[in-house]
Amino acid sequence: MSLGTAKRPVTVNVLAAVLSFEAAILAAVTVFLVAETAAQEAEFLASSLALAGLALLGAVLLALVAVSTLRLRSWVRGATITWQIMQLAVAWVFLQGDIAVWAGWALVAVSLIGLVAAVHPATGRALHRDDDEVEAGR
Repeated sequence: MSLGTAKRPVTVNVLAAVLSFEAAILAAVTVFLVAETAAQEAEFLASSLALAGLALLGAVLLALVAVSTLRLRSWVRGATITWQIMQLAVAWVFLQGDIAVWAGWALVAVSLIGLVAAVHPATGRALHRDDDEVEAGR
């Protein structure tokens, strides 16, 4: 199936946009972590590089989910809902602190938009695959 927008509801496009935005932010975090590790002597170099590697892996996987959303793959709802819930947990940690409360609220907003788009009935219909389609390998 092509990435054309003819058969995709707005909620699917919103979901893909949210996931793409999250992937871009996580990629930026990866660049920041690598730059910080390179700019100063890391006390725990292996841990710093492992954290940057995990952030990069997360960015790549989120980008994969975003593209798969545009391709109307049925499995993306579960991955998206799981990610948004995990992100809400991270937001909660930010909201408990004193330094970046704004980042916590931003995470809450993005997560809620992603959750609403993922569970919206139009998204469910668009991502639903009939048994005949699964058997035919489409």
